[in-house]
Amino acid sequence: MNTTSQTQPLSFKVRFLRLILLNLGLMFPIGLGIWWFQTGGDRHQLVDHMLMSFIHSNVYGMSFGLTMRPLGERLGAIRFPLNWISIIGALLLITILSTFIIQICLFGLGFLEPNLFWIEWFFKSVVVMAIASVIATMVGVYDTYRDRIQATNLQLRTQELEKERALKLATEARLASLESRLHPHFLFNTLNSISALISEDPAQAEQMVQRLSSLLRKSLDAFSNSRVPLSEEIKLVTDYLEIEKVRFRDRLSYSIDVDPTLAMFEVPPLTLQPLVENSIKHAIAPRPSGGTVRISASVDDKQLVLDVWDDGPGFDASCFIDGHGLDSLRARLASIIGDQASLNIAEQQTGTAVTIRLPIAACVGVSTT
Repeated sequence: MNTTSQTQPLSFKVRFLRLILLNLGLMFPIGLGIWWFQTGGDRHQLVDHMLMSFIHSNVYGMSFGLTMRPLGERLGAIRFPLNWISIIGALLLITILSTFIIQICLFGLGFLEPNLFWIEWFFKSVVVMAIASVIATMVGVYDTYRDRIQATNLQLRTQELEKERALKLATEARLASLESRLHPHFLFNTLNSISALISEDPAQAEQMVQRLSSLLRKSLDAFSNSRVPLSEEIKLVTDYLEIEKVRFRDRLSYSIDVDPTLAMFEVPPLTLQPLVENSIKHAIAPRPSGGTVRISASVDDKQLVLDVWDDGPGFDASCFIDGHGLDSLRARLASIIGDQASLNIAEQQTGTAVTIRLPIAACVGVSTT
């Protein structure tokens, strides 16, 4: 599992030093430009202009640089339009105070006449407020688009991870299904039954071979599509039950109640077979008298409802081992269909029913992987 490093916020000391360097970098070109424009290159006034540029760049730079980022993060969390009203108010307050500090410094150093104090303060405040508003708007637009891009990238990455997880679960389910088909006991019992039928009932023996071949082939091909028609899933379950019925004979009885109109609804592959296999394992095999398995499908409240019922003693917690059996099926349904898919076990007086509910919208149209 890959880990991503997160950018740590800069310390106050680092931010302060960076602001000083930035202010000094701006001070020289701005100061030289104003000096040349106002004096025509008079060297006697160069030091005064550079000192005034130093005061302006550092007071404005520090005031906005140290306060607007934390204020922007806090005020930006307020709902619109109160966030922008608060930000503009903060900009106005910082502009007024920082300009006043600059005027005090200029007056104290003899660069400003008393009668021009408030006039220049007002003029500078208006200009700086306008510039700060434009910069704040640009930063806000940039942050908005950056957040959208990050959210989109996160969504795409999440979808990619979900797709990889679904593929992994599908592969694991495929291997688990194939393993159950190739389980030595299963193959031994099936081949032994076929061997016994060759002399007794050749036609049924041939049919058993065909069912076993179909079962193995469908298990291998099951995950070429993310969904298969319900009719194919019923056919696979029927082949499995018929093979087991030859083994258990009268100990196993089953019924399948699926309306033909539901046959073309599509479900994740190997949805019913693990449930039927679980019923055989817990309700039929351990009991000398065997039991009954019933499979049904219906539509209820815009959901396709699949039920596998048996008259056995029920399932215990071992059926939900992480990554195996019913737990794997539940995770696979969630990955392919989403949170609307559900798998529930209900113990009844006459047996146990496992119910799968899938939204109808997710069961229309085959989606290939």
